[in-house]
Amino acid sequence: MKPTIRDTLKNLPDSPGVYIMRDSDNKVIYVGKAKVLKNRVRSYFRNSQDMDAKTAALVSNVQSLEYIVTHTEEEAFILENTLIKKYRPKYNIMLKDDKTYPLIRVSVQEDYPRIEIVRKVQKDGARYFGTYVKAGAVRESLDIIRRLFPIRTCKRSISPDKKQRPCLYCHIGLCSAPCSGNISKQDYDLLVQNACAFLEGRQDEVVKRLEEEMRRYADDLKFEKAAAIRDRLKSVNELLKKQAVYSTKAEERDVIGLFLDDWNCAASVLSIRSGRLVGKRSFVLEGMGASTHGAVMGSFVLQYYDANPEIPREIALQYEPESVDVLEEILSKKRGGKVTLLVPKRGVKADLVDMAEQNAREELELYKMTVLARNARSQEALVKLKTALGLDKVPSVIEAYDISNTGDTEIVASMVVFREGRADHSLYRRFRMKAVTAQNDYASMQETLLRRFGRYLGGTDDETFGTLPDLLLVDGGTGHVNAAREVLADLGIEVPVWGMAKDDRHRSHRLVNGQAGIDLSRDQELLRFIASVQNEAHRYAVEYNRHLRRKRHQQSALDQVPGIGEAKKKALLRAFGSVKRIREASLEEISAVKGIGPKLAAVIKEKLG
Repeated sequence: MKPTIRDTLKNLPDSPGVYIMRDSDNKVIYVGKAKVLKNRVRSYFRNSQDMDAKTAALVSNVQSLEYIVTHTEEEAFILENTLIKKYRPKYNIMLKDDKTYPLIRVSVQEDYPRIEIVRKVQKDGARYFGTYVKAGAVRESLDIIRRLFPIRTCKRSISPDKKQRPCLYCHIGLCSAPCSGNISKQDYDLLVQNACAFLEGRQDEVVKRLEEEMRRYADDLKFEKAAAIRDRLKSVNELLKKQAVYSTKAEERDVIGLFLDDWNCAASVLSIRSGRLVGKRSFVLEGMGASTHGAVMGSFVLQYYDANPEIPREIALQYEPESVDVLEEILSKKRGGKVTLLVPKRGVKADLVDMAEQNAREELELYKMTVLARNARSQEALVKLKTALGLDKVPSVIEAYDISNTGDTEIVASMVVFREGRADHSLYRRFRMKAVTAQNDYASMQETLLRRFGRYLGGTDDETFGTLPDLLLVDGGTGHVNAAREVLADLGIEVPVWGMAKDDRHRSHRLVNGQAGIDLSRDQELLRFIASVQNEAHRYAVEYNRHLRRKRHQQSALDQVPGIGEAKKKALLRAFGSVKRIREASLEEISAVKGIGPKLAAVIKEKLG
């Protein structure tokens, strides 16, 4: 044991807190929490014979140890979760889901809400629903919802004073066409409420509402509307027959199971709503998980519900988490209501936990057959890359850069990041040139690297810029390599730099470093890897360039007129058709447009000439 570790162990307090373990490269390899730091941290360094293989491997790699004292165990829980996301330690489990699950979004913050499929939750006042694993499943769910409750999907601006022609979806029964005045605001709001209740799994409540609505229409002698509700009721009941029922009570519960082997871990979450199984999500957890089953379960639960907006009243678990009362308190605060964690031993809940564990086992087996096999090939390519370039270590983190421009406009750069041979899209960044105003790839590359590594030297919480890569690749030849090296030398940063040179005429790929070049044609595996990095950097740069070009082309002379926002611009263009016709129009004609008025019309005439 290193003397510095021994000294730290002697001085550990009796307080709650978080401890951080680092390896010989000063890289964080494990973050843990403790109710009593002294007891927990010292337990790692006592008898190695009692440790499992993962914990023994962790302890053998620890070269330094530090800790952060917190006021409460709850603070330690939250800080541990924050640091795991920041440092991505090798021996912690990490909920990293490469799949961006589709969600159903209902824009309840709008006067006439619309429904759509999205892949990201935003704090915009809308409601989000989803435990959807496949895009096909969410499309099917959306189709069912629209047939049962015909909510609009369009982005039309709807005003009761201005009726519009209904679209095709109205004619085929998938939209109630509030834009045309075919449905009252009250009835449309009821459609939205029923759709949201249905998506939440409260189908019994929806059935009750529909029955009441049908009777109301029948009592008012509105038999056509009553018949439409009757048909909707029939469809809902047919759908409910197909769902597995696990309780006769209107229960709301998630069920979480884990499956761990010697080095990997998977988790599965089953969602029960109104006593019915309505969804499943499965994850493979990154990291070796050098912890007890209870610690792994607690870490997963905290990370999962940190990212998941929907927390049920009850969560059934396969293993009891450490400090279960603290975890319940954190989840209850986030939910805004009591959350209960339990570990069922018998009955239906225990059977569901077994089902969740089986789903986790299948997810891990699939992961081993596909992802681990692919990762092994990537790791082999990285080892070959280390040998070919004469690097000191295998490049586990690679950053690649490319420049794209449209002459002297839209000069941009891309930064893509590969971790362990795989693209990590969350770490991608893009740059729009500020200092460089003319086409000059070398100067653009230098500005990009100055900004990127300047962020590193200045200290930043951004995970992308907070560490150095093991290898830096630039799209181009010797000139690009020399330009990049010049920046790094000025900043006092030592990172190997190579250029990815591609000769389309001879269909060859080479890696160049300013003095020598390596022909990749003889090693197809290495060639495929470098080509994938180069293509990804190029794609990301060109995509940003095209986005800026489209934005420029969509701009109008009206954008330069003070007092003209997007809504008024649209109103003017709807009224006149083009900026040219607005120039030709009289002050009276312009001021007649809704929201303009004589004063603003005079400003428009002056600015447009």
